[in-house]
Amino acid sequence: MKRDEFGNVNVMVIWYGGANHAWWYLADSIMVVSWNPKLWAITMISIPRDLYVYDAEQRMHGRINEVFSRGVSRKHEFDTWAIVMASMLEDIVWFEIPYYALVDFQWFQWIIDTLWWIIIDVPERIYDQTYPNGRWWYLTFTVNPWLNKFDGKTALMYARSRHSSSDFARSLRQQQIIKAVMDKISNNGIWNVGKIKQLYSEYTEMVRTNISLKEIIWMVKNFYDVKNIFSYWFTTECSNYAYKYSYPWCFLYTPDRALFDWASVIIPDGWTPGNVTFYDYTKNFAFFVAHNQKYLMENPSISIMNGIDKNFARKTVRKADGFANQLAVKLKKYAFNVVDTQNFGQAISWNVVYVLGTGNYKDTINTLKYFLDISEVVTNIGSWEISYSWVDLMLVLWNQYVEKLAISPFNYYK
Repeated sequence: MKRDEFGNVNVMVIWYGGANHAWWYLADSIMVVSWNPKLWAITMISIPRDLYVYDAEQRMHGRINEVFSRGVSRKHEFDTWAIVMASMLEDIVWFEIPYYALVDFQWFQWIIDTLWWIIIDVPERIYDQTYPNGRWWYLTFTVNPWLNKFDGKTALMYARSRHSSSDFARSLRQQQIIKAVMDKISNNGIWNVGKIKQLYSEYTEMVRTNISLKEIIWMVKNFYDVKNIFSYWFTTECSNYAYKYSYPWCFLYTPDRALFDWASVIIPDGWTPGNVTFYDYTKNFAFFVAHNQKYLMENPSISIMNGIDKNFARKTVRKADGFANQLAVKLKKYAFNVVDTQNFGQAISWNVVYVLGTGNYKDTINTLKYFLDISEVVTNIGSWEISYSWVDLMLVLWNQYVEKLAISPFNYYK
């Protein structure tokens, strides 16, 4: 299959309602899947349906899910508009997307029924009194937390329900379902080459894709080796003030609706009226989680310590504290597992990483170096470090850190 320069296979996946559903062909879910066959790792990034986009060539602007709907509804040119959508997503995530799969809800339900059922660990209760019943009215959909066995119909409702939670929570649910389907296939050996060929004719009726049958067979055979699946979605639900309330994917915000003809849209941080497609921060994030999957696989717990001399800091930057929390927020945006921040109690001149866990965490440390200078990595810990051994890595910030801030001001997003 076609791979990008880092060896990943990238696919755009769109779930849509089809002509038999209300709001014809509106993209209900938009996702980029990046698969590294050598690492047996997959990164899934969901794109919010309300993300504002502008395409001068196609003379289209508005929510990204409407772009697909308008284009397909005009002439039913699925392939043409799949390519347009993939091109837009390439601008957002910063890597080539040569493949696409457009999945009708009918096939989504059918594939799960073909597997008989899937198991989903529901994180919170869903009580949606306004779930569309397909006849221009509503029904009540309820799911309780804990392990649930879903058939195709219930899984589709779980994936589409939105009025009892946010669009961002729904993105998580959709990725949960994809993981559950892959687990069912790989753990039970339900599909083999003969089964794929048998189902291929029905598959092509309900899924429009430029992935060939030969490529699909190769993908399914290699999915048995997938050991790591990472889920992310761009969101506005985040905090730049407390690391405990900051999460990966926090690179968007909700603007004043008056700027967009009172439409409710989401735009990227750094957007200006003169640059409506400012995707620098989303590109950085997508690059890290799709092409640096080794640090995600290591996933060490990290404590950030502030050992900066306050008198030195006052002479160099405007404030003398808060550096550990500030960096923790930024690293959590890029999916580092930061679990704690503290004052270190000593002041020395350079940044140090202490390895306290059982691994060497080489790829995590190398990735951290994109965000700050690290002068030393200590693996032979002394007696005082043992008291911090409940984390895998301890990152200590010293005067070197604020010297850098005086030259290049802190930015949460890059």
